[in-house]
Amino acid sequence: MSLGKRLKERRARAALTQTDASHSVGVPRELISMWENGTRVPNVRQLEELAMLYQSSVDYLLGKESLDQKHEREVFYRGLPEDPKVRMELERWLNFLDEWADLLQDLGEQEKLTGPKKPPRGLDEGQVTDSRRASKLAMKVRDHYRLGKDAIPNLYAFLDSQNVLVCRASLGSVGKDGILGAFFNHPRLGYCILVNADTTPGRQAFTLAHEFAHALYHYPSGGIICRKDFGYDPKERFADTFAAHFLVPAKELRQLLENEKGVEYLDAYEALRLAAYFRVSYATLLYRLREENLIDRERYESLKMYSPSSMARYLDLDSEDFEIPEPKLLHLERYPVSVVEQIVRAIEDDKLTVAQAGDILSVDPYTLQQQIKLVIAPPKAKAAEVREFEELPF
Repeated sequence: MSLGKRLKERRARAALTQTDASHSVGVPRELISMWENGTRVPNVRQLEELAMLYQSSVDYLLGKESLDQKHEREVFYRGLPEDPKVRMELERWLNFLDEWADLLQDLGEQEKLTGPKKPPRGLDEGQVTDSRRASKLAMKVRDHYRLGKDAIPNLYAFLDSQNVLVCRASLGSVGKDGILGAFFNHPRLGYCILVNADTTPGRQAFTLAHEFAHALYHYPSGGIICRKDFGYDPKERFADTFAAHFLVPAKELRQLLENEKGVEYLDAYEALRLAAYFRVSYATLLYRLREENLIDRERYESLKMYSPSSMARYLDLDSEDFEIPEPKLLHLERYPVSVVEQIVRAIEDDKLTVAQAGDILSVDPYTLQQQIKLVIAPPKAKAAEVREFEELPF
């Protein structure tokens, strides 16, 4: 394969147009075209920039080495702390994505193999890293998907409906440099997101919105692992700001406060009620109040000292929504509903055995069979639950 063909192949893998590549490297689009058709050759500096942009290597572009899956993953893992458990979970996720793509092809579901994705036309802004634009773009995304201005009921379900493949993994305590989540623009499946299941539901929602920002505005990066200690990476700062405004729009937040007693009467309990309304963490809600200048830093520091889980119990809210869960072994909970439903249909149609499904999902056949039974035939109602129907007036 020639240099030009390798450049074209890697650009397509990154879901970039020639115009996108030209803006990133700082050369005319016509020059990108000439490099790809072989009439011109990039210099050493340009090759290095292209290799970085395409998550490749100069030697691969020059045909001196192959670029296997291991090499691509090492690029993906760059800067990741050496934690065998985390590396194993990431490997499990990436392996599942490849095997899932193979299964969809075998089942004749080619329409689900979109290849590396780009945002919808009305949202495609190219690479955006200026966090000052994040709030406006977050509202633009809400408008595009007709999400309104209030709370999003279930972000997992929303992303699943948009063919974003979201999985969970037990990645441990976030700590100083723990993993919050990851985004990967898979070469056959498109947008894929991984969420650390060892965080609160509200924190998981923030991670989902954060990774969705990477999908929409940093898709050429191929893959991004998001850590708490991300330094001054502008992509991470942009994604954080986007997530905060996407989940808690300023207009709705201010409206809710006006409808109540006003921000001057807002205490920790009212802040928690707002967090429950927006389905975000207590910390995210306080951050938004501070960011909108609705509370000052002194009040912010005071409010953050209270326990959201204890306050939730006092308010008769679900305290588990504000508690950091104990790490546990995940089975089908790893995967979105669409994946589980597809697996169940394949088993019912004798296109897949339970053992084969277990290999793909990394779940032992016995456990998988027991959990699938719950999907196919939900548990029967208890006597007290049946009586409720009898008590209804119609």
